[in-house]
Amino acid sequence: MADLKVKRRVLSACQTNCYYVYREGADEIAVIDPGDNGEIVYEDVKSLGFEKIAGILLTHGHGDHTGGALKLKEFSGAKIYAHEDEAEILKDPEKNLSGWFGKAYGFEADEYFHDKQTFSMAGVDFEVLHTPGHTKGGCCFYAAEDKTLFCGDTIFNCSVGRTDFYSGSMRQLGDSIRERIMTLPDEVKLYSGHGDATTVGYERKYNPCLA
Repeated sequence: MADLKVKRRVLSACQTNCYYVYREGADEIAVIDPGDNGEIVYEDVKSLGFEKIAGILLTHGHGDHTGGALKLKEFSGAKIYAHEDEAEILKDPEKNLSGWFGKAYGFEADEYFHDKQTFSMAGVDFEVLHTPGHTKGGCCFYAAEDKTLFCGDTIFNCSVGRTDFYSGSMRQLGDSIRERIMTLPDEVKLYSGHGDATTVGYERKYNPCLA
């Protein structure tokens, strides 16, 4: 199997991580959380040598992660995907906080995932892990064969996501991390919505929020 490639672009005033994910030799690419600038993301994709975006994957609906989604869809024709429980937040400008990052907006994803759904995109096999807590429809995208998890704002390097926004719950966040992320192998790499990448094993040992 060809190697998994992950490229990061940091966008927005919140320093949000947008990820470009593809299998070496593939003719298409997946974009996870396009930040607040679809034009920059589209130019990045072209500079990586891709003409086709296989899909735009959203870990949750907050504006610093989704502000570029509609423009990127317009440029590329790619569909937008999110967890089914996040539909309410995506559609509501107050709940998705989009006004904090410029113009307020709401939109529907083209397709909604359910928990444990599997799919292939850009040569990568993913499983959807529903991880409520930061938002009620927050999710992670797990590439088990590649020991890689894109975890949005659920967990960070030595920290965890906020729970003081609409539908946030510290209890749910803790359950999501313990039951859906800390049960993965130590070597699984975690690509978070903000900050540097880490691993399950490192967070298990050093994350003070998990003590």
